[in-house]
Amino acid sequence: MRVSPLLSRLVRRAPPPPSPKSTRLRQPAAADAFGVPALERAFLRVRANGGGAGGDGVTLARFDRARAQTLAALSAALATGVYRPGPLRRVGLRKRGGGRRPLAIPCVVDRVVQTAWLSALAPTLEARMHPSSFAYRSGRGVDDAVAAARAHVASGRAYVARVDIQDFFDRIPHARLFAELPAWIADKRFLDLARTWVRTAAPAGRGLPQGSPISPALANVYLDPLDRAMAAEGLVAVRYADDIAVFCHSASEGRAALERLGDLLSARGLELNVDKSRVVAAHAADFLGKRLAPRRLRLGERLGRLLRRLFSGRRERNMETA
Repeated sequence: MRVSPLLSRLVRRAPPPPSPKSTRLRQPAAADAFGVPALERAFLRVRANGGGAGGDGVTLARFDRARAQTLAALSAALATGVYRPGPLRRVGLRKRGGGRRPLAIPCVVDRVVQTAWLSALAPTLEARMHPSSFAYRSGRGVDDAVAAARAHVASGRAYVARVDIQDFFDRIPHARLFAELPAWIADKRFLDLARTWVRTAAPAGRGLPQGSPISPALANVYLDPLDRAMAAEGLVAVRYADDIAVFCHSASEGRAALERLGDLLSARGLELNVDKSRVVAAHAADFLGKRLAPRRLRLGERLGRLLRRLFSGRRERNMETA
């Protein structure tokens, strides 16, 4: 079997695995995260998700053919600190509203390591995230976010401030993200890997690579202070990644919420997209592609409009015959 350039590079550069004594000095979570069994589980998840090759051209099938050797060499490279990410494959994904969303596809080997990184840290990160956040979280999803949003509407909040963050993934400032990340992640090796991946993909100092397994988790970490700031100011919100809905009792309250969100985002180095952010009546609003008002409320609203039109027409006819 032909050995891939990736395997050759790892085997050539990686010193022997660390001794048991040095292993005991490392934090167990990191050691477990990048052991061969964990990397094997990570590869199976990457394979299940599918996707193409990164910048090195190595496909999932090709990686799989030399999986045992490659994962062993990769584990050794991670343990000894000589692992370096490969080149990204940059593509543009067409958006429904026009334009293209830039994606940076990591090599399969890097997707495996990032998936192992995320699997190890997800429980710790999850435990600290604000309950108003629903995207990219275990046991939560679109249906849960929509259910929470509908509950706020049913409680009498008849207006929704829909918040759009301008180019969110492309504008997250690295300096602030990595200044705050040690409060979430204690192990320096995890932190160093995250810095390397993000800075390699976005060398200008801003942005998270869309297409990277760790980017959604880092985005949630970066927006968690926003979630808490909204709650502290009494704003009732549901957030799904950068899609935010704030539930209000009146249109004026909604407009004030949008103005305040602009300030809170600015404080995080982000910007409100004023063209796409708006206040709408709950009965006409949708969130994540689903209507927010219960069906009976929408039917009642339509019946009310019909009755008003009938009453208005009868009144005009009565005035004409008077």
